[in-house]
Amino acid sequence: MVVETWSEQVQTCSLNFDDQGAELKKRRERALEQFEQHGFPGRKHEEWRYTPLSRLAAGPCAPLLESSQEIPFCPDLPGDMLAKVVILNGEFRADLSDLSRLPAAIRIQSLAQLRHSDPDQLASLLDLYWTQDSHPFHDLSDALLDDGVHIEVVEEGAKIDSPIHIMHVFDGQARSGSAHVTGLIQLAAGAQLQLVEEIRSVGQVLGNLRWGVGLDPRSILKRVRAFRPECASIFHGTRVIQQQDSRFEDLFCSSGGDLIRNELHVSHEGTGCHCDLLGAYAGRGKNHLDHHTTIDHKVEDCTSNEIYRGVLSDLARGVFSGMIHVHPDAQRTDAKQSNDTILLSEGAEADTRPRLEIYADDVKCTHGATIGELDEEAIFYLRSRGVSPDEARKILVRAFTSEVFHALEDRQLSDFIADEIQQSINPDGTDRR
Repeated sequence: MVVETWSEQVQTCSLNFDDQGAELKKRRERALEQFEQHGFPGRKHEEWRYTPLSRLAAGPCAPLLESSQEIPFCPDLPGDMLAKVVILNGEFRADLSDLSRLPAAIRIQSLAQLRHSDPDQLASLLDLYWTQDSHPFHDLSDALLDDGVHIEVVEEGAKIDSPIHIMHVFDGQARSGSAHVTGLIQLAAGAQLQLVEEIRSVGQVLGNLRWGVGLDPRSILKRVRAFRPECASIFHGTRVIQQQDSRFEDLFCSSGGDLIRNELHVSHEGTGCHCDLLGAYAGRGKNHLDHHTTIDHKVEDCTSNEIYRGVLSDLARGVFSGMIHVHPDAQRTDAKQSNDTILLSEGAEADTRPRLEIYADDVKCTHGATIGELDEEAIFYLRSRGVSPDEARKILVRAFTSEVFHALEDRQLSDFIADEIQQSINPDGTDRR
């Protein structure tokens, strides 16, 4: 039988899962019902008005991707990584991963292992990070929940100095399809961890990724997300719950993608929390890059800093919707948010909606957005120094995006990602692929 629709695919796959836990089974069944009822939202849905899902809804990626042995070619990210986790077409691949250098303080296992060994614990973790409200990609993740990765730093005060490399690979060369991956990260009190997450894809695919992150008091998580060139359709959602004096740093980097939806929700549950949400992205052709962020300041004396910068050429479109929500008890909140976009062509488009909701009176909050072109006077200055027009524009683009890389301590990795973003930009605004 050929599966033709998402609902048929979800129903067929859900019947094949041998769930042992009653709560996990209920969650899967509820997600199936919600997706069958709501499906993918259309343009009339406020949170999706700028992002067309009609092509996905038509179903070319509904079948699950088949097992694959190939990792699409791409220059490897530089740097000395402590460990490597490979998730290929939604499957945790121990044979391609390297966990041999992991210290006892950190545990990494496939989500499938946790699903079979302790389904009740998995169900409780899912309930902690994702509500029962309908969301198309979360509903798919629950209904088709199979594999992913579970990362725990179990020793209080443990400092993992070298980063863990997580590689998501979606190989649709043999057949179009989708993969649905759930990741869970838990850091003990005072622990520190660095992650470099890489996303590669080839062919017509949908990569559906979500992360639940729990940070105990005084813990620190630093994460870099690198979407490599020519990514297909990717949903990437993260829910972070921070306890007292914890710190979360996230750097989103993308050198283009057919359709990328980046969702971040950070909740400050304890005093003294801080988060940095940084992003640098480039789009060309008909790339569509959509960023939705929410920072919930729920308690007093917390801070946040958000900077997203994009460069769009040809017919590319960038979307930014950022919400800073200051709750009534969140006195002495200090929150900053900015989204800046450069358009290199008349056909490129940017839609930006920075937002503040403040219900406390002792706060410092700022937000803003700019959309513009490269400074012609700066281009003229560089040309007067013997720099060609194309090189002058590239220099200015690099300077524009460089601020978000300052927090990245690994300069080799920072320069590599900045170069990849710069190389994906045609400085005159035209698409030459």
